[in-house]
Amino acid sequence: MIRSRICGISMIIAGAAAGACAHGPGAFPRPRAETAAIHAASDLSCEGASNAEPLGHTGAGATLALARVGGRRVAYVADEDGKTLLTVDLDSRAQLAETPLAATPSQVYVALDGRVLVTLRDKNELLVLRATDANAPLTKRCSVPTPAEPIAIAASPKDASFVVTSGWGQRLTEYDGRSLLVRFETRLPREPRSAVVSEDGKTAFVSHAVGSVLSVVDLVGAKHEASQVSLRGQDPRERKMFETRRRELAKDSAGDTTRLDDLDAEQRKAGERHPSCQGFALAKSSSVSGRIFAPQVLVDPGDLEGRPDGYGDENEPTESAAVAVIDEGAKAAMTASLSVSRLNLTGRRGNDARDPRPECLLPRAATIDAKTKSLLVTCYGFDAVVAYDATSANPLTSERRRWTVGAGPSGIAVDSEKHRGVVWSQFDRTLSTFPLGGTELVDDKVSPSLVQKTVMPPLREKLAAEYALGRILFHAAGDARIASDGRACASCHPDGRDDAITWATPEGPRRSMMLAGRVTRSAPYSWNGNESTLHSHLGNTFDRLSGRGLRSIELDSLVTYISQMPTPAVLSRDQPSVDRGKQIFTSNEAGCSGCHSGESYTDGKNHDVGSKHSSDRDGQFNTPTLHLVGGTGPWFHDGRYSTLGELLRKSDGKMGKTAHLDAGDINALEAFLRTL
Repeated sequence: MIRSRICGISMIIAGAAAGACAHGPGAFPRPRAETAAIHAASDLSCEGASNAEPLGHTGAGATLALARVGGRRVAYVADEDGKTLLTVDLDSRAQLAETPLAATPSQVYVALDGRVLVTLRDKNELLVLRATDANAPLTKRCSVPTPAEPIAIAASPKDASFVVTSGWGQRLTEYDGRSLLVRFETRLPREPRSAVVSEDGKTAFVSHAVGSVLSVVDLVGAKHEASQVSLRGQDPRERKMFETRRRELAKDSAGDTTRLDDLDAEQRKAGERHPSCQGFALAKSSSVSGRIFAPQVLVDPGDLEGRPDGYGDENEPTESAAVAVIDEGAKAAMTASLSVSRLNLTGRRGNDARDPRPECLLPRAATIDAKTKSLLVTCYGFDAVVAYDATSANPLTSERRRWTVGAGPSGIAVDSEKHRGVVWSQFDRTLSTFPLGGTELVDDKVSPSLVQKTVMPPLREKLAAEYALGRILFHAAGDARIASDGRACASCHPDGRDDAITWATPEGPRRSMMLAGRVTRSAPYSWNGNESTLHSHLGNTFDRLSGRGLRSIELDSLVTYISQMPTPAVLSRDQPSVDRGKQIFTSNEAGCSGCHSGESYTDGKNHDVGSKHSSDRDGQFNTPTLHLVGGTGPWFHDGRYSTLGELLRKSDGKMGKTAHLDAGDINALEAFLRTL
């Protein structure tokens, strides 16, 4: 599978002809002075119509959006590698225009009044563009700042307002639909990604790449409170067992609730065993009223008290695809859609000769086909679109068909006029179209012959070949050279970060580490500091995953990609607190900088800080870099601290001293750490 992609990506890199290989919640309203400064910084108005008319308006952004401009049907494509917005003719699939952008685009949205909104991920801006002619670049209307790393755009009914998620900034921001003045900001848990707004415009739903939750944000209340819906897997056999035991204890307890309390604690612990991640996508449609769909992956990290040979329990599946279905009115997940059973944990990765289809372990985008009431999900790794029955209580068990598309399918839209899917694949730079068909199940669920692919013109600044190949390898789900159970590097490191999961390993429980922006600063590698090079560390990882290993040129490419992953921009909102926190960090009384020293904030040595877990083989751990520490978590090698503030308060004397600090100083120290 991987080698078949090398041709396409290498031709793009080399600039060959396009046809050569074309196969903790809280609200933060902005002060009025700050809001005024936003528009003072822009010499253009955010208001006013444009010539683009949205096609198949969904109320949510994606890496591509369909529109009609001057009689032509086009797709606007957010090309992150080229840092451009491409205008592509939907019928001929030829590129008509290219709009250079000042930074990497994440999503694009065509508003009802024709304005084209784009989130600029590494510039922390929401950009508004005006379309005049399909053959001409778009022109800037205005831009407004956002919290760090804006990603998704969603609109309330009639585009009365827009909400934007910020991944690294952990925020949802609402903007006025006309002026783009900020209405409010709300803090969210880690790594928010996609967003949709309820049909009544009162609630925003936000997915998270990690953390096993969906955030629900009140858009109309005074406090704009955010709450979370758990998306953890639920084992129906365990649930039935606990219900039976509870009934038996209720009969025998004779008013003593101690045993019932113990049972509740045991059930809560069991409920923690199936976290989820890969929550990049959300989809909703009035054609399937009252439902929101969240493609994700359920994980079994293994028994943390044991020491398996690899990561997770031996000879047991570790990850399985899932589609959580959220009841929009009840703001709760439907139990059937979170069911963990042997059926979906054994997976479809070639284990059953009757159905050798791979699972969608890296879902990245989703939308609804209103005509067939199908949920369409794009899958990294094996580069396909999977259609599920959106009316099913558990869509995963009701797959309809698949289409093979280009590598890295990051966005999907439905061309309702011709009833076809349109997919942008970033890694291959291809735009694919395919007929969606009817609702019937088909025997040939992989239909490559129906897909028409077009490679876009080569990049002005070509990607390095090693980087491009390494990116494909990093997202290679189902590649037995990397892992025997289908895991990809991106399974535990979504977006090059970490899955927020603590795994059972040969040394004891170990939390996944963030890679992006850190690996060049953090040698030696692993929590035990026993790997001096990234090459050897990856080789050891493949062994533990029972992978066969990569060829040297492929391993070099993977190391290149991991070493050059984009680093999120870190912003400070409270400079006085940051300055105070730095004073504390470098003080002799706190002693933080004794081990966390130098540009990388690590001395590269092992220390015993009294953090040994009961199943750890050794209590000595390598000093982790503090670079980007504010966006990771939970903290410590075994994930024992759920917040950075908890770590600072409870680890006194074990690594540095914080008992002498009051609450204000602890907050200042945390503010400083979040800027590193």
